[in-house]
Amino acid sequence: MFGSRFPGGTGSPGSGFQVAPFLPRTKMATAAAVSGRSKLLSEPPVPAALTPTLREALLKVLENRPEDPVSFLSEYFENLAAASEGAVEKPAPRQQQELVSRALKQLLLCHYGRPAFSRNLASAFQILSSSIGKKKKAGLKGRAYTELLRQICAAAQLSSCSLIHKLQCWDHEAVPFGVFRHGVLTCLIFMEFVKVSGRLFDVLADSDEADRTLCQVLLEALKDAVNIGDSSSSVGYLDAGSKLAPHRLGQAMERALKLQKNESIPLISKEEFILLTAPLFIEKVKPIY
Repeated sequence: MFGSRFPGGTGSPGSGFQVAPFLPRTKMATAAAVSGRSKLLSEPPVPAALTPTLREALLKVLENRPEDPVSFLSEYFENLAAASEGAVEKPAPRQQQELVSRALKQLLLCHYGRPAFSRNLASAFQILSSSIGKKKKAGLKGRAYTELLRQICAAAQLSSCSLIHKLQCWDHEAVPFGVFRHGVLTCLIFMEFVKVSGRLFDVLADSDEADRTLCQVLLEALKDAVNIGDSSSSVGYLDAGSKLAPHRLGQAMERALKLQKNESIPLISKEEFILLTAPLFIEKVKPIY
C-alpha cells in the first residue's frame, strides 16, 4: 500500500513500507558546497605586496579622520601612483611642480592642530627633498619651499605677498626642516586668520559691501587685541579676548554710528577689508633673515 505512494523507493521486499531515497538531497548539498568553494576560489586574492599599502592607507584614515574617507583614500592612492611615476625621467620644472603639488596635498590631509599633522609635515618635507633628475642631489631647496608657501596662500595672493617675502629663501639655498616647519605653519595659520576676517566681515555686510566706519572700529579692536596678545602672561590673553567681546564691540560700533549723524555711509568691500586686516598678522611674523 505504501509502496504505491513512493514509486521508485527502496526498501526490503515484502515490508510494505518503502523509504524515500536521500541521494538527491545529498547531491544538492554537495553541489552547493562545491559552488560556494568555487566562488571563493574565483575571487582574486589580495597580493601580499599590497597588504602593507592597504594597512598604511587605513592608518592614514584613522590618523587624519577626514570628513569624506572615500575621497581621502582616492587622493592617497593617486599620490602613491604619482610617486611611482616619478621614477620616469621628466623635465625638471614639471617634476618639481608635481612634487610641490604632492607635498601640498599631504599638508592639507588634516588640520595643523591635529597630532597627525606632524607626520604629514615630515612626509611633505621628504617629498620635496626627493632628487630631481641625475644632477640634483636630494634635499629641499629654496625654490620648491617658496613655491609651496605661495600655493598654501594662493586664496589670499594679494594680502600674502609681504608674508611670503618674510618667509622665503634663496632659490638654491638648502632649507632645513626647522625653517620649513616655521614657514608652513605660519602660512596655514595666516590662511585661517584670513578666513576668520572674512567671517567677521560677513557679519557686518548687508550684501557684498559693509559700512566702512563699522569695519574701522573692528580693525581697531583687532589691532588692540593683537598688541595685548603679545604678552606671554595669561592676563594678556584675557585682556585680548575682552577687547573682542561682543558687548565691547557693540558699544564701540554704536558710538561710531552716533558720530556719523546723517552723513553718507562709506562702504568697503570684503577684499579691501582683508587687505587691511592681513598686516595685523604679518607684522608680528619674524623674517627668516
